[in-house]
Amino acid sequence: MSESLAGFSWRKRPLSLRAEIALGFGVVIALMLALGVAFYLSEQRSSVAIDKLLNSDNRMADLSLRSSLAMYKAREAESELLLSADRLGVAEASTRSLPAMQNHLLDMREYLASLRIVSTDPRFRDQVDRIEAQTRQYENGFLAFIKQHGKEGNLGAARASRQGYVDAAVAIESSVEALHTAASKRALQTRSDVARAASFSRWAAIAMIALAAVMGVVIARIVSLRITGSVTQLIAFSRRVASGDFSARAQQGRDDEFGILARAMNQMAESIENSNVLLESSADTLKHQATHDALTGLPNRALLEDRLKQAISYADRYGRLMTVVFINLDGFKLVNDSLGRKAGDDLLKVMAGRMSQCLRSVDTVVRTGGDEFVIVLYDQPGDGAEIAPALRRLLEAIGWPIQIGSQAVQVTASMGVATYPADGADVDALVMNADAAMSRAKASGRNTFRFYASEMNGTVRDKLAMREGLRNAIARGEFHLVYQPQLEMSSGQVIGAEALIRWNHPERGLISPADFIPLAEETGLIVPIGEWVLRAACFQNKAWQHAGLPAFAVSVNVSARQFRERTLIEQVARALAESGLEARFLELELTESLVMEDLESALLSMKALQGMGVQLSMDDFGTGYSSLSAIKRFPIARLKIDRAFVRDIPEDEEDKAIAKAIISLGHELNLKVIAEGVETEQQLQFLLANGCDEMQGYLFSPPVSPTELATLVRTCSGTAHRLSALSASMRG
Repeated sequence: MSESLAGFSWRKRPLSLRAEIALGFGVVIALMLALGVAFYLSEQRSSVAIDKLLNSDNRMADLSLRSSLAMYKAREAESELLLSADRLGVAEASTRSLPAMQNHLLDMREYLASLRIVSTDPRFRDQVDRIEAQTRQYENGFLAFIKQHGKEGNLGAARASRQGYVDAAVAIESSVEALHTAASKRALQTRSDVARAASFSRWAAIAMIALAAVMGVVIARIVSLRITGSVTQLIAFSRRVASGDFSARAQQGRDDEFGILARAMNQMAESIENSNVLLESSADTLKHQATHDALTGLPNRALLEDRLKQAISYADRYGRLMTVVFINLDGFKLVNDSLGRKAGDDLLKVMAGRMSQCLRSVDTVVRTGGDEFVIVLYDQPGDGAEIAPALRRLLEAIGWPIQIGSQAVQVTASMGVATYPADGADVDALVMNADAAMSRAKASGRNTFRFYASEMNGTVRDKLAMREGLRNAIARGEFHLVYQPQLEMSSGQVIGAEALIRWNHPERGLISPADFIPLAEETGLIVPIGEWVLRAACFQNKAWQHAGLPAFAVSVNVSARQFRERTLIEQVARALAESGLEARFLELELTESLVMEDLESALLSMKALQGMGVQLSMDDFGTGYSSLSAIKRFPIARLKIDRAFVRDIPEDEEDKAIAKAIISLGHELNLKVIAEGVETEQQLQFLLANGCDEMQGYLFSPPVSPTELATLVRTCSGTAHRLSALSASMRG
């Protein structure tokens, strides 16, 4: 009796929650495994045959597509050969492109042969045979056309051969496309058949899932009756936490799974409470980052408007002044380009600290970007007597030398001042007018400040009007080119010409490049303008050659913005192709600073241009900051001595020494040296005496129209004789 009671007691003992869930889901899993095994055995019987069928059809579709792609590549190689035949000659073009074309045709034949092996349908095999025959006809016809191409007297035969192989190519493309379409349809049909065959399997899977879902619902219902009370308590706790009461805690009296869960949720609530404190702190940090410059720690442009509005409101309320100072660092770009971006960043941080130290705590220093700062002088007296002394202190502090690494550098600042309410009634007007005053300070020699005056708005309006006119100048045909001839010192013969752009404005007349080129650089319009100059110079040089002038190179200046564009090489190639000018008669003039901005990228572009046959020269040599190790890597043909070093020869000994050094360096590097800005006989004699190879300047001719240049070239025998005689006398 006692044993039976013990057994009954054991059977009535309740299972733990974990055991109940494990038992219930164990039944579901066992059922799913049984159904899965049955499903697997039924599927296994047909899977091998289905896979083989699908692989065969997919392989046919893939091979037909590869055949089509191979034919497309063969046509590309054919086009490349024909395009380069006129430029390189048939033999050279065939050597370069014909093997690639034949290899693509060979690949196509291999794909078709594989397709014939894979296919069991006679129709596919017949179609493959027709394509192979057409391929032989296309290849033989093209080879026959190449042999006749360019030969005199074979024009009719060449046209017939071309039409024959083109018709064969069109037939091949149509046949391959039809083959691919048929193979793709066959593969799709096979997949459809397989899908229908698998219908029973899908229904079996659906039935298995439905049965498992029913069992899961039943078990979930049973388990829910066991755990509803504890879950209700935990839900109430969770709602308190979700509403923001992170101090809420669940009861932890039980030792079962719910007790463990309650303890874990209490730990979670405590972690959330701690995280909330951290998030509030992080929000303050993010707000600071959004309104302050990451490099200098100063307020940024986003905070400037708010500070200005506060200062304007205070000035209105108490009848005081508020001053905006727009600051641009003079010489910052030189430091950044020559010493690197890190040195520039270090300089900006030092400048930010100096400006902040010079001002009162109520004033605000803002970095708006690059080397530009805006200062808000808060609560100024009505007479503005404190503004000028504060600005002088700023100029003095900014101008102190700075040690960056091993290099001592010194920069200055140009400042523009606008005062509220006299110089602007709102934030935008004050900042714009202070910017205009800063531009006037920079134009006045830099390292100074200027107060805003109403006439400065006229300058701003003129700049905006010129910018708008510049956008339409190309379309309206307002640009034209003039050319300054370049002479060989030893013979006096014209060996080149530099193309120089001029803008004939319909209202303002002739505008100097010094006035509109910087604006074009600033707006990005220099890119389409530079492309126009390139095309116009190439067409003009070709026109001179057609007119019977001796062939010489025309030089075109390339701006920094234009050189950085990825399309420059394409623009050069297009200009040469459309004008018919040989690449060796085009020279691109680059500056040292342009190349040194990104040396490795510049070298890649220069080598690509050199590979096309275009000549490269280094303009304004001696005014930049390139190193000798960099210069020897430049694929250039000429060095151009800047006019700044020629202008004061022979009086200035330093300029004479620099010119001699450039000539000597150029000759050591096997480069031609040309001097620009030659205007006097004394300059000419000095350059001749020191071995300068070429010259250009007003001594021979100013920039002239294309017609005038042609006349100069034809009638320059007197100059040639004079230079030759002068050169001979110096050698004697």
